[in-house]
Amino acid sequence: MKAYKYRSIEEDIFKRDFKTLANNTFYSPNYTTLNDPFDIYFSEQISPLLKILNKMFPNNDSSNFEKQLKTVLNSKEKTGIYCLSKDFLNEQLWAYYASSYLGYCIEYDLDKLVNKSQNSDFEYKLEINYEDVIPTIDIGDIKNQESLIRKMYAVKKSNWKHEDELRLIFNDYGFKKFHPSAITGIYFGHKTEEFIKEAFYNHFQNEDVKFYEIFPSNFKLDYKLIYETKRKLKFDLNKFDFEILRLPRENQWEQIFDIYYKGNNNNEFEINEFVEAFKEKYCFKENTLYLFNNKEVLPLLDIYPFNEEQHNQYENSIIKIIYGKNSEILNR
Repeated sequence: MKAYKYRSIEEDIFKRDFKTLANNTFYSPNYTTLNDPFDIYFSEQISPLLKILNKMFPNNDSSNFEKQLKTVLNSKEKTGIYCLSKDFLNEQLWAYYASSYLGYCIEYDLDKLVNKSQNSDFEYKLEINYEDVIPTIDIGDIKNQESLIRKMYAVKKSNWKHEDELRLIFNDYGFKKFHPSAITGIYFGHKTEEFIKEAFYNHFQNEDVKFYEIFPSNFKLDYKLIYETKRKLKFDLNKFDFEILRLPRENQWEQIFDIYYKGNNNNEFEINEFVEAFKEKYCFKENTLYLFNNKEVLPLLDIYPFNEEQHNQYENSIIKIIYGKNSEILNR
């Protein structure tokens, strides 16, 4: 999934943002910097209920629960909130947040941006609900953490619906890291000056990034590709014959690939070079590669436990298992 961040080019802001990008970071502020005074605005019905219960049952000590509730509700003070849009052709956002088409819009690969191997304090990806009723936290939300978080951080008034917003929630506000490949595109407004464009071209000259221009056409916004940069890879993956057997399995920490390697299974140097080339091309976090000598093994990959026949077929098919970003290779 792609997500977008609109940015202005006022001199101080542009210098600050460009330096941040150059360090492969972004800043996730707390709620006090948000431009909507009704953002992160909610009520709660639990405290009044506790007061009633304390009067009815004075011997029942609920002080620990009250402290925990207060801690949860006050967590908004330190929580980092990174606001993005799902739309890069939003006329209002180009006007409000991108200096009336003088600015730019960053395109992120969202899966890479929320990679916990980069930021272990990432917690939630939330699409905003737009409604005109103040969200109220009640006793049921204490038992349902997702509901609680959504009421605290994912409700805005309906007059902001045009922003088509999603949010990344971190335990702490501040600078967050991202893998360089998380940025896949930059969109320039039709008024963006050439020196701004050149600064981005130069910065991303060794990354896979496409650059577009947004322009008005037939009473709507359109876009066109105007430039493209490519990574300068150390290894040539094209010289190896292989097939990725299925989509990689991923979690927040790791990528897992199942690969049919068609080259020389007995050439250790060749396989090691292939592994390095493959990792350079496809891997952006901790990873495990399973190399097989045939594709008929595919139906076995989700079977557990094996029977004896399946076990023998798997053992005869596996070439190597490679764990971790440091290419630790285990022979089978």
